[in-house]
Amino acid sequence: MERFITTYGEWLRALNYEEKNALVGVQKIRVFLHWLRTNKIDSIQHITNQDIQRFFGQLSGKMNIHTSTALSINSLKTYSRELRRFSRYLLESGQGHFEVSIQLKSPPILKTAEEIFTSEEIKKLYQSCKDDPLGMRDRAMLSVYYGCGLRRTEGVNLELKDVQFSRGILHVRKGKNYKERYVPMTARVAADLMEYKLLSRPALVMNKPCNSFFVNYRGQSLGVQSMSNRFQGLKAEAGIEKQGSLHSLRHSIATHLLEKGMSLEQIARFLGHSSLESTQIYTHIINNV
Repeated sequence: MERFITTYGEWLRALNYEEKNALVGVQKIRVFLHWLRTNKIDSIQHITNQDIQRFFGQLSGKMNIHTSTALSINSLKTYSRELRRFSRYLLESGQGHFEVSIQLKSPPILKTAEEIFTSEEIKKLYQSCKDDPLGMRDRAMLSVYYGCGLRRTEGVNLELKDVQFSRGILHVRKGKNYKERYVPMTARVAADLMEYKLLSRPALVMNKPCNSFFVNYRGQSLGVQSMSNRFQGLKAEAGIEKQGSLHSLRHSIATHLLEKGMSLEQIARFLGHSSLESTQIYTHIINNV
């Protein structure tokens, strides 16, 4: 199989791949061919999808020589792309063909207790909100991100029509991957949002046309960065020093609901997760606190 190394590199260059990319491609295929020899697979025609699965299984446990850590998901995807390209080369050159059918998913990022606010810290955050128009807006912000578990952009994109008090829900129209969902409001959340809508927001908008639910002191739509900055201000006023962003409120409510006995399936629906794998990170947090 050594002859494949030279001819594959020449094929890549003939297709005008940059020299650096061609060298990377050849190196990946060299690793694959070495694995074939090690496993006594001496013919391209004998490669099965099960072999491909085994190859990637071993790659997943391989260490990066530069970082001494496991290969990243991006490195594995690079191997996957290169094997597909190599298979195309074999097919076009009449030397054989094999299928590369492998699903590579990015592992969920494990959150730590340092990014999760305790129930007592959540209480302090609410207590740090003043009773003026901006303070009422801050309380509504906490209720949207903690009480309803919205993502940062989901809360920013809320419009007046999306807060449906008669039905007790928030309509998230622009969720992750453009998915929409309905999120229930507790009585406390509804009260906080109603107070903001009736008493605070009119004072900020001053009859200016604006459909956004959250507005700044000029009556304009409140952006992600401005809202994140305001949250950091609330943290400081509450005397909370731990690392944790506005998005941590979403992780906090999920963790607290799990601690109270809510099922992963219910939490996944509440958060708008498309897979339980994303929700299972919260079991890790609880088990390591």
